[in-house]
Amino acid sequence: MTLQETTSLYNQLLESSAAAPSAEEPEAVVRLRSSALARFREKGFPTGKNEDWRFTSLTPYTDTHFSLEKISPGEDAIRNAIAETAIPGLDAYQLVLVNGSIRSDLSTLPDEKQAIIQPIDVAVSSGVFDAYLHENSFTGSDSLLALSTALFTDGCYINIPKGAVVDKPIRIIHIYGAVDNVFFQPRHLWVINRHARATIIEQSVVVKDDRTLSLANSVCRVALEEDARLTHYELQQNAAGERWLHYSRVSQQRGSRYDNFTFSMPGADLIRNNLEMSLDDTATETHLYGLYLVGSDQLTDNHTAIAHQHPSCQSNQLYKGVITGNGKAVFNGKVLVSQDAQQTNAYQQNNNLLLSDHARVYAKPQLEIYADDVKCSHGCTIGQFNPEALFYLRSRGIDEAAARNLLVEAFAYDITDKMEDEPVKAYMQQLIHDSMTTTVVAG
Repeated sequence: MTLQETTSLYNQLLESSAAAPSAEEPEAVVRLRSSALARFREKGFPTGKNEDWRFTSLTPYTDTHFSLEKISPGEDAIRNAIAETAIPGLDAYQLVLVNGSIRSDLSTLPDEKQAIIQPIDVAVSSGVFDAYLHENSFTGSDSLLALSTALFTDGCYINIPKGAVVDKPIRIIHIYGAVDNVFFQPRHLWVINRHARATIIEQSVVVKDDRTLSLANSVCRVALEEDARLTHYELQQNAAGERWLHYSRVSQQRGSRYDNFTFSMPGADLIRNNLEMSLDDTATETHLYGLYLVGSDQLTDNHTAIAHQHPSCQSNQLYKGVITGNGKAVFNGKVLVSQDAQQTNAYQQNNNLLLSDHARVYAKPQLEIYADDVKCSHGCTIGQFNPEALFYLRSRGIDEAAARNLLVEAFAYDITDKMEDEPVKAYMQQLIHDSMTTTVVAG
């Protein structure tokens, strides 16, 4: 069935000259782009008829005119954005991308023995990228993935060589410029080779005024080879007028481990995170942790999907949300255990705290199991403050606002405590405290 959503942006994209693939790309990529554009033309943007988008209609966010041209922010604005995202005490490499293009003059990168970092078009022209394009989505994001495949132009390619251990985190700062309403579409590929180790931290900033809208369809493909390990922090500190559609697809080979921490702070009009895991060999380990703080009239939607296809793998998901005002949150987590995936250990939990009578959350943890020798569990809670805990703090002389802040920070502690990078942990704990004080609890 065709689920077509015809909007102003949909029509712009199909009419845009950007739909013509580059003649410099390999023939296989040119054909793939053409096929992907045809799929997007047929399906359009996801609608509520798609079960995975039932509570997140994109029509209000795409039914307007967007510029498809990239406007580079001024140098002062770029440097201010870098300074504003600084993480105190963190010793890290720095990769700055402006509108998806690497700014070498603002970046401090590891040597090539630790990491090869190049523009995405290098991976495309060399044929490396082609192996990671032929995939379908588990979270109903096929049309967005097809749109990215058809029209992406910029992004970064990171390759961690076999056996390399990157000696400190790589902090990626994505900076975008906007004068008019603008649509971005970055595409990234990260390959962590056998026995390699790396930590990557992502932050994004849009330089615009308060009246300008931005929409991003960001796609990242991550491949972990045998015994590779990647710790991935996604710090989403975005502002009003910003709409983010994030899609990450991670594949894991034998003995690999992937840890993801996604923090969504209040601010952006819309954040949709699609995180899909394909466990493609035995003895893999996957840990997904998420914390979303949703302010008034904002929407944050987390969709995860983990496909267990081989024996003796384990996955762990813990997502927590705090919603206030007229905020709306969605959590949809899928765990699929195939018949061959015996001795699977899978855990999934979603907890939500509502701080307003008008706050809403839609939670749907799911297990689909076809093997019989497994240990799998899932659960969900939705509630408000524990009145006894609040009374106890008030009785110790703590005012109500401070007591509520403490309870929310304690609620979030289960996520932050699992972070191994202490400066990043301290930074996020401070952001959570500030958000509770100025936006969530006050709002």
